[in-house]
Amino acid sequence: MTSSEVRRRFVEFWLARDHHRVPSAPLVPRDDPTLLFTSAGMVQFKKYYSGSVPLPFRRAVTVQKCLRVTDIEDVGRTPRHDTFFEMLGHFSFGDYFKPEAIVWNWEFFTRELGIDPERLTASVFEQDHEAYRIWRDVVGLPPERIVHLTAKDNFWGPAGGTGACGPCSELYFDLGPELDPRPEARAGDDTDRFVEVGNLVFPQFDRQADGSDLPLQNRGIDTGIGLERLVMVVQGKTSIFQTDLFWPLVEEAARVAGVAYAGHEIALHIIADHARALSFALSEGVLPSNEGRGYVIRRLIRRAAVQGWNLGRREPFLHRLVDRVVEMMREPYPEVAEGRERTVLALRGEEERFGETLDQSIAKLQDLIGEVERNGAKEVPGEAAFLLHDTYGLPLEVTVDFSRGRGLTVDHVGFERCMTEQKERSRASASFALRTDTLEWRTVCEGAGTEFRGYDEETSEARVLRWAPLPDGEALVVLDRTPFYGESGGQVGDTGRLRHDDLALEVRDTLCEGSEIRHRVSLVPGATERLSRRDAVWEAVIDGERRAAIRRHHTATHLLQSALRRVLGQHVAQAGSRVAPDRLRFDFTHFAALTPEQRREVERLANDAIVRNLPVGIRYSTYDEAVRDGVTALFGEKYDIDRVRRVKVAGLSEELCGGTHVAATGEIGALLILEESAVAAGTRRIEAVCGLVALKQTQAMREGLGALRRLLGTTIEEAPTKIQHLQEEIIRLRKDLSRARAGEGSAELDRVLAGAEIIGDARFVVGGIQAESVNALREAGDQIRKRLGRGGALLAATIGEKTSFLAVVTDDLVREGKLKADEIVRRVAGLTGGSGGGRPQMALGGAGEKAPVAEALEEARRLFRQSLG
Repeated sequence: MTSSEVRRRFVEFWLARDHHRVPSAPLVPRDDPTLLFTSAGMVQFKKYYSGSVPLPFRRAVTVQKCLRVTDIEDVGRTPRHDTFFEMLGHFSFGDYFKPEAIVWNWEFFTRELGIDPERLTASVFEQDHEAYRIWRDVVGLPPERIVHLTAKDNFWGPAGGTGACGPCSELYFDLGPELDPRPEARAGDDTDRFVEVGNLVFPQFDRQADGSDLPLQNRGIDTGIGLERLVMVVQGKTSIFQTDLFWPLVEEAARVAGVAYAGHEIALHIIADHARALSFALSEGVLPSNEGRGYVIRRLIRRAAVQGWNLGRREPFLHRLVDRVVEMMREPYPEVAEGRERTVLALRGEEERFGETLDQSIAKLQDLIGEVERNGAKEVPGEAAFLLHDTYGLPLEVTVDFSRGRGLTVDHVGFERCMTEQKERSRASASFALRTDTLEWRTVCEGAGTEFRGYDEETSEARVLRWAPLPDGEALVVLDRTPFYGESGGQVGDTGRLRHDDLALEVRDTLCEGSEIRHRVSLVPGATERLSRRDAVWEAVIDGERRAAIRRHHTATHLLQSALRRVLGQHVAQAGSRVAPDRLRFDFTHFAALTPEQRREVERLANDAIVRNLPVGIRYSTYDEAVRDGVTALFGEKYDIDRVRRVKVAGLSEELCGGTHVAATGEIGALLILEESAVAAGTRRIEAVCGLVALKQTQAMREGLGALRRLLGTTIEEAPTKIQHLQEEIIRLRKDLSRARAGEGSAELDRVLAGAEIIGDARFVVGGIQAESVNALREAGDQIRKRLGRGGALLAATIGEKTSFLAVVTDDLVREGKLKADEIVRRVAGLTGGSGGGRPQMALGGAGEKAPVAEALEEARRLFRQSLG
C-alpha cells in the first residue's frame, strides 16, 4: 500500500463518519503568534475547543503538514525521527468522545489498513480508568497489552500553561524482538521495537492560571497519526527512510553526493529529511535569517550542508534535491511545486554563503574536539560550542553530531547560558522606543477602541477616550473615531491637527496599537483641561496633501511588486516596506542584484501601468475566499479570518492591504527607481519616488549632470568616455610614482643591509626604515629576508603616529630551531608595552608607551647575537 493510498483511505474513512474535510493549514501559523511553525494538526482548531468562536462544524478530518525541530539531534540517527512530517488527524468539538474515538481508530488500523491486531499495544494515562476500560472491555485488548503511563507521557498539557488539556491514549506497533530482545521491553520505553502509530488526545479540561482544571466547554477528540510512521508499519519496514515517502529522495541524495547508501546512512537520512522540510518552508516564503523562523531554516540548511561536506561535497548541492521533492509531493501539496523557483534560489544562495567559511569552521570544530580528547575530557565545553556558533555560524546540533561521532557529549547548559548572556547584552545595548505601557493614562470617555474613518474622510468629529502626557510637552490622545491612519503595514502615520473651538493641537505622528489609534500631539496652554472634558467634541483634520503623496507611494509599491514578479519570476514576494510622502522602500525576496536591463524593465512596466491610468478597486471578503482567488498576502502578517481588505489594480494585481491608495494609477504621475541594494541574504531593496517628488529628483539629477558636463568640458553622452580616460591617466601616474618610490626604497634597503652584523655563516639586521603602511613594511621585510641568504632582521617604522615592528627569519634557521620571528617580535614589542605575533618566518608587532623604542631595538640585537652564537 503506497503512502498516497494510506492518505486517501484515512480521509475517506472519517468522511464516512460525517467528518468535514479541512485543508492543511500553512506551515506558518496564520493566527497563532506562540508558534514558529505548525507542529500538529490541532493548531488551526485550538479556538474550537474553548468555545471562543462559533463552531462551523463539529467533526473534522485533515492531513496536516508539520515542522518540528525539538528532536533535531535525533533526526537521521533513529528510524523514526524527522523534522517535516504529515499528521493525519480527526477531531471532535463537543461531539463524540472516548468510546467512539477508540473503537473507530481500532477499526481503521486493523480492518481498513489490515495491521495485525496481535502486534498492537495501547497506552493510557494512569488515572484515565475510562479509556482503560474501553480498550479492555470494548476493543478486547488483553490487560497485559494496555500500558499505564504517567502524565509526563500521556497527558497533553496546554501551551502557555492555561487552556484546553486532557489525557491521551497512544497506539504502538511491535516491530519485533529483533530490534529489542529484552523480555521487559514494553510500549512507551525508549526503544526502537515499539513505534507509536497514533495518539488519541482527549481535551476535556480547561486549565486555569492557578493550576486547577475546570470542565472544557467543548470537550472532544484531537487525534494525531504520523503518516511516516504509519506507512513504515503498513509497508513492513523498520525505518521511515525505507518507505516511499523517503527512499526515492535518499537515493537521489546518494546520487548527487556520489556515494553508496551503505556506510553513509545517517548523513543521507539527514540530507533527505532536511531537503523535504526546506522545500516546504521555503516554498511558503520563509527565508534564512538569524532569528525566529528564518533561523530554524538556516540551521537546517547548515546541518545538511555539513553532512554533504562529510560526504566530500565542496559545492552547493541541496538545491538539486528540490525537483525530486516536488515530484514526490506535488499531488497532495501543489504549493511546493509553485514555490520551486524560490526554493532553489534560496537554497543555493544560502549554501554558497555558508560554504565560504565551512572549511574554516569545520577545522576549528575538529581542533576543539581534538583538544578535548587530549585533555582526557568527555564533554565539549558549552562556551567553546557557543564560540563556534557565534563566530563561525555552526549550529549547536552540528557540534553535537561531530562530537557524538567521537564518543563525546556537549555541554548544552553552558551553551544556553552563553546564548542567554549574549541576548541580555544585546538588549542592554539596544535603544528602545517610547514605552507606552508605562504611561499614566487618563480616561475621559468609555470606549472599546477607535473607529478608523480615513478611507472616506479627511475630517471627522470625535471625542477623547483617553490620553497620556509624554515628555517634552507632548501627549498621546486616543479618539473614538478618526481619519488619521495609524502607522502599520509599512505605511507611516498621518499628521494634521486636532481642533476644539479656538484651540488647535498639532498631530506630529499617529500610531496603531491594537484596536486603538493614538495621536501624538504637541500640547499648548489649556490643552490638558480641554482633553479631559467629557463633553468636548474635537475636529480631527489630516494633512491632505501629505496623505495624497503617501497614497501615491503606497499604490506604487503594488505596481512595483507586480513588475518585479513579471521580470524576475514568481518567487518574488514582499519582505517589508516603508511608505512615506517623500519616498517608498520596498524589500523583496530575490537572490541576486538586478541587472541594468532588469532594473530598466521593472521601471518601465511600473510606469506603463501608471500611464494606462488603471482603476484601483477595494473590496472585502473572508481570508479563505481571498486565498482561493489567488490574492497576494504578505508573508507572516496576521489577518482577520472573517474580513480582509483587498486592493485590486485592474488587470495587474490584487493584494491584501489595509493602507490608503489612489483611485486610479494615473494619480501616481511617475515612478523613479533611485537605488537597488542588498538588505540580507536573499532579500533585496528598492528605493523609489513618485509624483512631484520624482520630478524634483529628476530635475536635481539633470542639474548635476549639467555641472559634470561643464567640469569635463564635454557632452553628457561623451562624459563616461572622458572619465574613463582620466581614470586611466591616474593609474599610469600612480605606477610612475610607485616606481620612483621603489627606487628610493631599494636604496634604503641597501643602506640597512650595509649595517648587517655577521655571526658565523649568518647575518642579522636591526634598524629603522621609512614605510607608509604596514603592507609596505611587510614588503620591505620580505625583500631583506630574501637578500640576507641566511639570517634574520628586526625593522621598526613609524606609520601614522605609532611605531610598528617587523621580524623576519630565513627558513633554514626556523627549521634548525635557532630563531622564530614571532618570538622575537613579542619580546621586543613587549618591552614597550605593546604586543605582536605571526609566523616563525615573519611576524608583526606594535609598540606601546612603556619604554623607548631604542631600548627595544637593542634587545633585538641581543636576542640575535645570543641565538646565533
